[in-house]
Amino acid sequence: MMRLHWYLLGFLFICCSCTQKNSYELQVMSFNIWVGGGNSIEKTAEVIVNSGAHIVGIQEATRNGSNTAVAIADSLGWYSHPSNNSATIISKYPIVKTSDSGKGVKIQTGKNQFVWMFNVHLYYCPYEPYQLNGIEYCGGPLLSTASEAIESAWRTRGEEVTLILREIKEAQNDNCPVFLTGDFNEPSWLDWTENAAKANLCKMRVEWPATKNFQLQAGMKDSYRTLYPDEVEYPGHTWTTLPETEKYREVPDRIDFVFYWGGNISLSRSQIVGESGKFSDIVIEDYPSDHRAVLSTFYISSSPS
Repeated sequence: MMRLHWYLLGFLFICCSCTQKNSYELQVMSFNIWVGGGNSIEKTAEVIVNSGAHIVGIQEATRNGSNTAVAIADSLGWYSHPSNNSATIISKYPIVKTSDSGKGVKIQTGKNQFVWMFNVHLYYCPYEPYQLNGIEYCGGPLLSTASEAIESAWRTRGEEVTLILREIKEAQNDNCPVFLTGDFNEPSWLDWTENAAKANLCKMRVEWPATKNFQLQAGMKDSYRTLYPDEVEYPGHTWTTLPETEKYREVPDRIDFVFYWGGNISLSRSQIVGESGKFSDIVIEDYPSDHRAVLSTFYISSSPS
């Protein structure tokens, strides 16, 4: 019933927003497509099209040296910008500028209307949730405390987070909306809480540094957790769609995000896209990826409020 309550609120908000002058809807998606298209490149394209997304931050974009995300964008008549072999941004709207590192682009969404979009695939190894749960992975040492996990996570991803933070702050000077999507390969500090640990959703309270720094240092908001602040009732797990077996242990978690910043943004919806109604708000038959996607819907006014 609670989820229905949120949907009704979202519907009412949309109806009200549509009557506001000088505002438009923008749907932003984060989607790890699993090594260039997972179980099906065609199905991967279908997920993007059927979601209604206008801008998509894609991770694991390539397969056998070919960028699937760029190919999908070309087939749709969209624009694309690969920043490396994994991270690619595709957009229904023109890309008019890139950040110094190439991890961000400025997109023109209308006449005199622009947004900045950053997309990252933070390093996957070591993966501290495994190490805290006694799962050996890529040679990383097992961990037993929150401080060990934070130190390991920052040592692994801190340099890239710091780079992106600097460019996000520069983009904020343009006074237009700024979005950040990505597979962080690290959970949210808003999820690994005392309450979540008591509910056996995580091992212990950990203030994971990537999400914490993007929020505290750049003032960005986590769209899913903004709408669903109860991390126990709404865990929003994006990792993973793969089944657990006797030989394959897994740690379900939320590691895929749509972050946003801007005084002229109203958040309407944030939905998990995946394989099952138990875990997803938008269910795709024969869902192709090992990550669930995140789709967030915003209304943007022509000037900051």
